[in-house]
Amino acid sequence: KVYQALYKICFDLAQSIRTLRINEAKRLEQTIKKHLNDLQLPNVIFEVAFSPLSKEQVAFKANGIDEVDFLVSFNKGEPTKPLSKVASGGEMSRFMLALKTVLGESIPLQTKIFDEIDHGVSGAIAYSIAEKIKTIASKAQVLCITHLPQVAAISDHHVKISKKTSQGRTFTIIKTLNEEEKIEEIARMISKKEPTDASIHMAKE
Repeated sequence: KVYQALYKICFDLAQSIRTLRINEAKRLEQTIKKHLNDLQLPNVIFEVAFSPLSKEQVAFKANGIDEVDFLVSFNKGEPTKPLSKVASGGEMSRFMLALKTVLGESIPLQTKIFDEIDHGVSGAIAYSIAEKIKTIASKAQVLCITHLPQVAAISDHHVKISKKTSQGRTFTIIKTLNEEEKIEEIARMISKKEPTDASIHMAKE
């Protein structure tokens, strides 16, 4: 009887946590979709799927009784599937940026680090990602590692990291660029070689 009473207490608490999670998941779905729309994914369907609840077959874990999966469809007319199985590199980058944006609003952190969050994107999508990062940076310090000129251009401070070999050893060189050096480096990122008049003009723009 004692075991049954304790089991019921645990189960009731776990069920209360589950209810809170389900309610919060609905808010998360709507917010994530809004941010993904900003990131050029207007047709996305996003669902937080919870495992079925069975009072007879429940496993109590440190963080509750729920098994949760993120189900998405990035293309109109396609059924939702687990995020890990359907997202391309660019789609995953944008999804993670949207998720980090939402979590950043709920969990205030002084510094956020994005390590090539723009991987697999280019063109107009890169500009969208840059704008989203800029928005995040208005509320927190952001350290963003990028190879995209669109993202580098929106930074308040541009730090160039390069490697140099000397006497058989490799050294990492870190340099904070001034405005003129930043324009030249962005022009180099655009042309992938020595800057040209055209790439410098585009970097200034």
